[in-house]
Amino acid sequence: MFHTFLHCGKNIKLHIIEIGNKDLPQAVVFFLLDIEKFFSIIDSLSLKFFRIILVYKISILNQESIEKDFLKGVEYLVHSLAVKDIHCIFEYNLEEIYKVSLYSSLFFSSVTVCRNFNKICMEAFFPACAAEKKNIVDFIEKVEIQITNTLSEGEPYLLKVAKKMKLTPRVLSKKIKNEGEEFKLLVKQKRHEKALLLLQDKNVSLSDIAYTLGYTEHSAFTRAFKAWTGCSPCQFRKYFK
Repeated sequence: MFHTFLHCGKNIKLHIIEIGNKDLPQAVVFFLLDIEKFFSIIDSLSLKFFRIILVYKISILNQESIEKDFLKGVEYLVHSLAVKDIHCIFEYNLEEIYKVSLYSSLFFSSVTVCRNFNKICMEAFFPACAAEKKNIVDFIEKVEIQITNTLSEGEPYLLKVAKKMKLTPRVLSKKIKNEGEEFKLLVKQKRHEKALLLLQDKNVSLSDIAYTLGYTEHSAFTRAFKAWTGCSPCQFRKYFK
């Protein structure tokens, strides 16, 4: 499940994307990670164990109060998650003022700095979960790949994906449910991931994005996106100017 929202302080705004089941007891917070890089690595984390949060943009309204307001924003975010353990991850080139604040805060169970975010880095950070659920992740990844491959062909129905995987729809549906997932939710997740990436390129029209995601009408994509994020694709695109 995806959720985008703003935390607005007096002098600072945190732009946030959240992925995962809100009932999970652990979360991982990424700070100012490039959004394309973020979506290229989240599959390395098991969404069955962790809620994933990306603070992808910070808007500054008053330079004099950055550190104080940033910490207030982080504190609000941490408390709103209401989880047992929260891990913080950021790249070594994060601005010093944010880096110092994150290091000095007592909000996180761990604070990790990575020189390069990649799949190896993430697997090293969560080795137990990756090993425990390897077979499940492998199968779900295969389903997600076929969903992605069929998006531009129209609605990725279960029958279409099952045929590509050389399974009957009944068997595919049962295997997905046995692993705690739902086909419709997987389709929704892949559409949302791709939509966020495509919306970064202002040269790609909303109509083209809608078609690429398998929607027959531009309006259908707009309604779906607004129901998911609370704002229209046009409004969301403004965040990446």
